Amino acid sequence: MRLASSRACVIALAAAVCCTPLMASAPDLAKVRIGHFRKLGAAYKTVSDALRHGDVHSDSVRQALQQIEDAANNLGSWFPPGSGPQPGVKTSAKPEIWTDANEFRAAREAFASQNAALQRVAPDGDAAAIRTEVLKLGATCKACHDKFRVPED
Repeated sequence: MRLASSRACVIALAAAVCCTPLMASAPDLAKVRIGHFRKLGAAYKTVSDALRHGDVHSDSVRQALQQIEDAANNLGSWFPPGSGPQPGVKTSAKPEIWTDANEFRAAREAFASQNAALQRVAPDGDAAAIRTEVLKLGATCKACHDKFRVPED
């Protein structure tokens, strides 16, 4: 009996963990997304600053590259249905993210593809090659922002 009770608790806990994002409010989902993008921006800045200073071998650069990799792998999950523009939700995300899902997916895939190119050259430590791929990665960010983000004032 005790084993069955323990299994039931584990199943209930797993269900709660898996379903928590689905139960989160739209403003909370938008805040989480903003946090992810701030972390991604900081990682990109870390790599860019390291390139300016000629230190692409540091632990901070390796950590930043891992954060960029994580973002590339998870970006699609940052925009669940119901987390877009609506009353009470502060977001710079345009409705087109949800209404033009195919184009948004293509933009995410371009970012992921360019990240893969960056991740391929990074271990060699060739600053020129890394710089080239970082600039291309930044271009994928800009293209997505231009189409799917409300311009900042």
